[in-house]
Amino acid sequence: MSKRARPPVVILVEPQMGENIGMCARAMLNFGLSELRLVSPRDGWPNAAAIATAADADAVLEGARVFPDLRSAIADCTAVYATTARSRALELPVWEGDEIRDVFSESESAGDDSRRLGVLFGAEASGLTNEQVALATGVFTFATNPQFPSLNLAQAVLLVASYWSSCQVVGNPREGSPVAPHAAVYAWLDRLFFDLEERGFFLSQEQRPAMEQQLQVLLSRAAVTDRELKILHGVLTALTADRK
Repeated sequence: MSKRARPPVVILVEPQMGENIGMCARAMLNFGLSELRLVSPRDGWPNAAAIATAADADAVLEGARVFPDLRSAIADCTAVYATTARSRALELPVWEGDEIRDVFSESESAGDDSRRLGVLFGAEASGLTNEQVALATGVFTFATNPQFPSLNLAQAVLLVASYWSSCQVVGNPREGSPVAPHAAVYAWLDRLFFDLEERGFFLSQEQRPAMEQQLQVLLSRAAVTDRELKILHGVLTALTADRK
């Protein structure tokens, strides 16, 4: 019997108003999503205003988890999608409108319940920063009126949740190693950056953050599997063996 893909996690990054968090919880539950994560909510947590606007979606708020930073919030995710309406310099794949449904359909068809998809939503006033988007596997954007493209936070969550809800099918599981969670990818990247520093790769410390970000984007976009990550660890071990 095929396994079902796990529902995506909604991750609100630095949300500013409790009322908006409550409305996001309502939007999630409208389409069957229940796992909410909050990264550094401005007004703290729990929040009375969120409860007041959540209506009957209290269970979503009660199960919400709070994280101090985005990296820890997505550590167990195997793929992360950033929602943004702005063009970015980062070379990440972009899915627009109905294409978002294709991402969820592909995950469903894989029949791999070890996959963990996260969707990022930025702060109400400013959205996601480039540094936050760089942690993502790709970008979700919406086909809105170019003369009035702005969506509020709950509307954006509602759209993503509806795309997920519309493609709930049971597919045939694919063979092979599961996609590696972000925490494992970060561990390999930290090891890579350490080794590169030891070998003098970073000629300019001013340029180092941008170079690290590009390498991070490259690996996130590749969606490496556990097996592939083990190979990459072996590569680093072989390349640094002469130091011992």
